[in-house]
Amino acid sequence: MKKILLILLCTLAVSVYSQTVRLTYETGYGIYSLEKLKNFQESLSHQINGLPVKMITQFPGYTNHSASIGFYLDKNDVLGINASYLTTGGRNHLSDYSGEYKLDMILNGFQVGIESEHIFNLGRKIDLNANFKLGIIKSNLNVTEYMTIYNLDSKTSTDEYKQSNFFLEPNLSVSYNIIKGIAVKACIGYSLNTSIFNSELIDWSGLRTRIAVSYSL
Repeated sequence: MKKILLILLCTLAVSVYSQTVRLTYETGYGIYSLEKLKNFQESLSHQINGLPVKMITQFPGYTNHSASIGFYLDKNDVLGINASYLTTGGRNHLSDYSGEYKLDMILNGFQVGIESEHIFNLGRKIDLNANFKLGIIKSNLNVTEYMTIYNLDSKTSTDEYKQSNFFLEPNLSVSYNIIKGIAVKACIGYSLNTSIFNSELIDWSGLRTRIAVSYSL
């Protein structure tokens, strides 16, 4: 009887934990590799009949946003789904008395995957968290080229390029439990990308820093 009761209690505990849900929102700053894309932008700056086109912006690091829903497997392990939005861009530009040339390259990425997290309890309110994310990034690059000769003519053309990448992102974070169920986090991690197909023009690999707030139901 005691064994049966123990099994029932363990089953109930697992059931309760499996139904405990954690919602998390993160925002932060990402540094992106994108070396081949930067080289491609530079090559485009040399193709305008020898004109001294300047690279004004070359895919700098930028803010990103993510949200996740996780399920407690036990009090220290969480498994869930994460989605993130990434963006950056580049611009080439030249302007003088006769006209203007501008090339805008806007890059957006939508990242979705699974994540797992192990929680190390450091104290009553402070935890250290080891988090791993794994999934796919769908990237979209929009290239808009604009040229005008004042009082004569103007021309605009637009091209689009799409790419898919696998990513693996390990993270470490420290969280502070404000009240029961609500915590804030400071996170640092690194995203590793590899192209699904042979094209490797877009590579989001790089450092990630974030702050987050989570709510456990």
